[in-house]
Amino acid sequence: MNPLHEPVGAAEFKARCLQIMDQVKETGAEVTITKHGHPVAKLVPVSAQVIQPPLLGSCKGSLIIHDEDDLVPSTEDEWNDWEAKVEQDPDSVFHT
Repeated sequence: MNPLHEPVGAAEFKARCLQIMDQVKETGAEVTITKHGHPVAKLVPVSAQVIQPPLLGSCKGSLIIHDEDDLVPSTEDEWNDWEAKVEQDPDSVFHT
């Protein structure tokens, strides 16, 4: 019986797969699986997995526009007008 804190060779993992999976579930320990002495995979308990929200759409609802004047200009003319307004009166553009 190979303690879970030591790497497990692929052949041993293949032979004892279900037993090793049960031990990982019970103990919460991770198992590194090796092939020819080199780590190739890691078996971790499900509770140890970090579930990340999908990147696409993750900021939905986090942007609030209170005034359309707060939007960044999209055309060159709008940009030039915006820059001129900033130079004349920065407080009129940047709200705190």
